[in-house]
Amino acid sequence: MNWPNCLVLADPLRLQQVFDNVISNSYKYAGTGIEISAFFEERVLVIDISDFGVGVPDDDLPLILNKFHRGKNATNKGGYGLGLYICKNLMEQMSGDVRCFNRPDGFCVQIMLRLA
Repeated sequence: MNWPNCLVLADPLRLQQVFDNVISNSYKYAGTGIEISAFFEERVLVIDISDFGVGVPDDDLPLILNKFHRGKNATNKGGYGLGLYICKNLMEQMSGDVRCFNRPDGFCVQIMLRLA
């Protein structure tokens, strides 16, 4: 793929925290391999981090980015329901965003970075 030259507005340390959290969540909850892909959507770099697990229950999905929310599938896993909430806040501080959705073959977290 021929990528255009671009600048991403981000704090490298905080962006690394976001990636570390999302990837470790994929291994923790899905227990599958992951796939990372990227594309441009207008002036945004969108990075998809997808796993191949069962996804998030539909009634948990709108709440997954809320502080202290833990999905029904997280009862036997350690944690406090802060990881994706912190990711969302960090991305918003960098003028970006995070979206989560189920796919037919797993779960996807999209990380959106604004381009300079």
